[in-house]
Amino acid sequence: MTLITWILAGVIFFLLAWEVFFILPTKWLKVERVDWEGNTNKKILQISDLHIRHMRVSLANIKALIHAEQPDYIFLTGDYIDQSEKEFETLKPFLQLIEESGVETYAVLGNHDRDIDDVKGLEDLINQHGIHLLKNEFVEKDDVVIVGVDDHAQGYHDPEKSFSFLGNDKKDVLVLTHDPDVLLKVKHSFTMLVCGHLHGKQVNIPYFFKIKNMGQLAKQGIYQGKHDHEHGSFYISKGIGQSRWNIRFFVRSEVTVHTLRSVKKYS
Repeated sequence: MTLITWILAGVIFFLLAWEVFFILPTKWLKVERVDWEGNTNKKILQISDLHIRHMRVSLANIKALIHAEQPDYIFLTGDYIDQSEKEFETLKPFLQLIEESGVETYAVLGNHDRDIDDVKGLEDLINQHGIHLLKNEFVEKDDVVIVGVDDHAQGYHDPEKSFSFLGNDKKDVLVLTHDPDVLLKVKHSFTMLVCGHLHGKQVNIPYFFKIKNMGQLAKQGIYQGKHDHEHGSFYISKGIGQSRWNIRFFVRSEVTVHTLRSVKKYS
């Protein structure tokens, strides 16, 4: 083989390896399924960390998943925008898809959403599509209380206000927020709490969160999956989009199906 042939072969190998190890995980959607014990039966579809400028998962796949799962609720756990309000137009088709699904949907903002100039414009856009944006608020239903705690990373959280409803042991408390570190401030019991923010590392290399400061839980090795907390259990989604670099390494994009099942209690 000539030198040029070796060079071409090396370039082709590099491009194929880059696609397989760094690009494919951004497109290859993984549906995680998580079971919870409660007082009622509910199915919740969680979508986190779109970073719409960098999202490679197709809207058709998301639409098909919603149709197949028929969830009771959709929870959107923040970071719809990656950099600026210029991405609003790119975000609209996703919000329209959620609206057209007919599924009751709740949302909270993330740190990237809070970092743009036109936060009010983003809030209006979300509300215009029939999505309930919760900013340290709760919605009490017949059988559950849905609590939305605003972003902790940018300091907009207020757990006391969020949990200001009257306690009812028969109702499951379903919490959505963006940054899991808000758990360090929560002093109220909950059935389940779902969040995102950490992308499952996004680039899964050892000691990544020792170098990059993403909060106390990440430093402790708690950056994805289901975990126990003194006031309830929580789940950190790996997210569906990418921030900064539009790559993932040994971490696939994720949408999560949470199934809450009633557990009979006998005296």
